[in-house]
Amino acid sequence: MSQKKQKNNEPIEVRSDVSDLHIEQRSQSDTNSRTIVGYAAKFERWSDPIMGWFKEQIARGAFSETDVDDVIMCFNHDVNSILARTTSGTLKLTTDDIGLRFEFDAPDTTLGNDILELVRRGDISKCSFKFKVDKDQWRYADEENGLEYDERTIEHISKVIDVSLVVFPAYKDTEASVRELEERKAEWLKSQEPQSVTLNTSSRDRLLQFLNLKNL
Repeated sequence: MSQKKQKNNEPIEVRSDVSDLHIEQRSQSDTNSRTIVGYAAKFERWSDPIMGWFKEQIARGAFSETDVDDVIMCFNHDVNSILARTTSGTLKLTTDDIGLRFEFDAPDTTLGNDILELVRRGDISKCSFKFKVDKDQWRYADEENGLEYDERTIEHISKVIDVSLVVFPAYKDTEASVRELEERKAEWLKSQEPQSVTLNTSSRDRLLQFLNLKNL
């Protein structure tokens, strides 16, 4: 995964999902391993409905040239509960056929030892990540395609801010406001030929209302 500087105007988004989180043992006798591995994101998996009106998936290649210069691993997205960091080499982020994979050794701290034990017991088995999107594509629900929700495909993530072990994940969680996401939809729509996008009445009305508000 290469590194790329990004614009700073993209909203920060947060997504969580069930992860293949586990302690990695190099051999059957390696019962004292402190290496925790898992996936912060998985490719081509549709989410549950987000904010009640769209679903999304992450495309393969979305992490190509993503800025991962300084990413922290923490607990519940608390920067005061840091476990590892890419700048120090204690956090490793890679992409494979499944998605964005992380690996780190739990530090020999009170938090690190607690997290290690909770992961071993299975009390913590999920993770989340904060990121910025600079390219996405939308498909609008209408009667012809039979979609119940609009669909968003994230084609490129410009920056990963943190990866976090979490107690209660919810893939639908986001810090990007409805207005910001509607603006991304509007920008994408403007870039398309008129005949290439079909909107149902509710989607069209919602988008036109947003554009009218934006132009006031």
